[in-house]
Amino acid sequence: MSKDNDRKKLCVSSLVLGIVGLVFSFIVPIVSYACAIPGLVIGIKKRKKNYSSSAGISLSIVALSLALINSVFGVLMTIKMFFSDNGEEKE
Repeated sequence: MSKDNDRKKLCVSSLVLGIVGLVFSFIVPIVSYACAIPGLVIGIKKRKKNYSSSAGISLSIVALSLALINSVFGVLMTIKMFFSDNGEEKE
């Protein structure tokens, strides 16, 4: 019984980490990476026909994808900002 209870706790923690990662994927992607990657690892390790584990895995994948997209757009916007010619004088 204890083994089953431990598996449920880990599946719930995978789900919670996926939810937190999803929420922070729009705000601070680094927090999303820190939550979604362990959530994905825990969910994959404890996947045994348990729906909360599958939900944790899927939420972690979505959170990682959104955080990656947010990070790429942030880098592209920063590069565009540094290479824009708006403040320079032309001769």
